[in-house]
Amino acid sequence: MTSESIKLYKLIILYFLNRTKNEITNAILSDFILEYGYTDYFSIQETLKNLTNDGLICASKTRTASYYTITEKGRETLNFFCSQLPKDTIQQINDYMSKHKIQITENTSVRTDYTKTASDEYLARCSVVERGCTVFEVALNVLTEEEAIDVCRRFKEKSGAIYSFLYKELL
Repeated sequence: MTSESIKLYKLIILYFLNRTKNEITNAILSDFILEYGYTDYFSIQETLKNLTNDGLICASKTRTASYYTITEKGRETLNFFCSQLPKDTIQQINDYMSKHKIQITENTSVRTDYTKTASDEYLARCSVVERGCTVFEVALNVLTEEEAIDVCRRFKEKSGAIYSFLYKELL
């Protein structure tokens, strides 16, 4: 990778993250960059690692996904170098985000993960996040890893109905 291509990849990621209020998954960032043929998967991962190490983005992980947000330092860097991001690239990002808005929202607003507890059971944690704030969270202790995986899967499928039910019952 040349220094110019590295700078382009960094600016693409910073611009993409700056355009959204939610954390963005590695999968969404990679999908955009690969779809438009900017680089390969391994270069994306290296760029994300470098941006994280430089404090320009923050990373969080669950068992199934990595999430990224831009930091204030990242915003300052983007503002300084944004003029070097090609206009057609900006348009591609904006178009991609408009076209995939529902998918991006669904992929970033419902989070699930599970951990093994000291008693050899599993704790499934499921939440709905909007604009970086947890709106709703539930944790359920289950006996097996398979049950934890199933709870996470079902929560993703039914999070809206679960939230509506609990909201109505509790308020």
